[in-house]
Amino acid sequence: MPVKLNVPLPSGGLIVDRPGEFVDTRSATNSKNVDVNRNIIRKRPGTVALGATLAEQIMRYFELQVGSTSRLFRVGITDIQDLTKATSTWNSVTASALTATVDDHVSYAFPLLAGAKTAVYTNGVDAIRKVGITGDDADLGGTPPLARFVRAFGPYLVLGYITDGGTTYYSRVQWCDTGDPETWTGGNAGSVDLLEDSADITGLGLFGNFLTVHKRESIYIGQLVTTSDVFRFDRKPTGVGTVAEATIANLPSGEQAFLALDGIHLFNGTTAPLISAPIQDELRETINPAAIHRSCGGYVEGLDEYWCAVPIGGSLTPNTIYKYNTITGKVYKDERPDMTTFSFYVNTTEDTWDSAVGIWDTETERWDSAAAQSLTKLIVFGDSAGLSTVKNLGAYADNGVAFASNFETKDFTAADFGVPDFDKIMRWKGIEIWGTGTGVALDYSIDGGTTWVTVGTGTLTSNIGADSSPAEFYFDVVASRIRFRFSNDESNGTFSMTKYQIEATPREYRR
Repeated sequence: MPVKLNVPLPSGGLIVDRPGEFVDTRSATNSKNVDVNRNIIRKRPGTVALGATLAEQIMRYFELQVGSTSRLFRVGITDIQDLTKATSTWNSVTASALTATVDDHVSYAFPLLAGAKTAVYTNGVDAIRKVGITGDDADLGGTPPLARFVRAFGPYLVLGYITDGGTTYYSRVQWCDTGDPETWTGGNAGSVDLLEDSADITGLGLFGNFLTVHKRESIYIGQLVTTSDVFRFDRKPTGVGTVAEATIANLPSGEQAFLALDGIHLFNGTTAPLISAPIQDELRETINPAAIHRSCGGYVEGLDEYWCAVPIGGSLTPNTIYKYNTITGKVYKDERPDMTTFSFYVNTTEDTWDSAVGIWDTETERWDSAAAQSLTKLIVFGDSAGLSTVKNLGAYADNGVAFASNFETKDFTAADFGVPDFDKIMRWKGIEIWGTGTGVALDYSIDGGTTWVTVGTGTLTSNIGADSSPAEFYFDVVASRIRFRFSNDESNGTFSMTKYQIEATPREYRR
């Protein structure tokens, strides 16, 4: 007699640390380009172009905000440009061409200079630059040394990994005079070499009232003191530190997230354990070690997610984003071909009926969503060709290019139907999917996802609560296990899912 297994709200996260038959029924063995909103699995929104190309790889974005005025900058290998938001026009503000390569990380900070908030940036090979709210790019005054990393901390601009007079000091931290980023000798200007271990500095960050200095196997926390030392640094034996400064991000929990050689960690001021999500083995086994230093990250406020973009396999760009939800602890991932960096900037316009992108009948977001309102933060992506794109809730293609969104279930066995024996063979007969959107394609695998059989594409409704009209698929497969893949790869196609139901009949035991 047929038995039905109902799987509601399949949003248990990505689990890749065990065989598929031992995964929770609500979790995924693989996923790509899906979002989870109110426990509903959805195809992620796409992007639209933000102005013309930089014509070279985009290395980093940063936004300078002074009062009610904000200015978004993108830094390439030789050029820096700012964005006129009203017209989505990029303008070069470079005082002189930069001489970086794709391996020269860009670090930035926002110190006060002559009482005005200013952006300071460095690529480690050119003189440190400054750029103001008017877009006036120039070398930072005072002849500071070359540095790979910069961070504003209190009244000081702090540098890390210093090259001075042709000599490189891999463990040196140096700071300017009090309140003057263009004075590097005399006064309270000074430096210290962090030599408790021999590793190089890999990044600087802010952590509450402390400055964090990362190395690959430790984190130093620095604080201001009232003595002539100015700074005091204490080494925390965390056993790990970041491998890419651009992955450092502070979370609302008071922790600092970062990517290390063995996965994503959370620094709490004393220790830095791995996140609890079971994706660390996959990260360790698939990250390209030759390009891991190009990884980047950031905290997405509206989604409660920390995003960490890494280069996978033979990729030289961080085009796979692991999305860690800081509330639920669940992880999903996106793929964005050729992406090199992402960041956030303040939206200065609101969506109107005429400016909306996509088809109204397939829209899955609220018309009055806060994400579409002025003064919210938008996500901007940069790629190796110099193109900037921005996340758009009404687009379901990336700058007009279709992308695949899919969700792979666990390997279902007789045990999921209450039969206490994995050896029981099942006759798998069909599946029903409740959701909304333009359609959903179904494939199944009986060998753990190695090979797939296409069943077909089902029609979805515009009403996600219509229990009487799921997308129905029928097949006849005899196997001890089966996993399913739900997908949508249509250009501007949409797909949301609340639950699915599998129909099967127990058969004989294997001998």
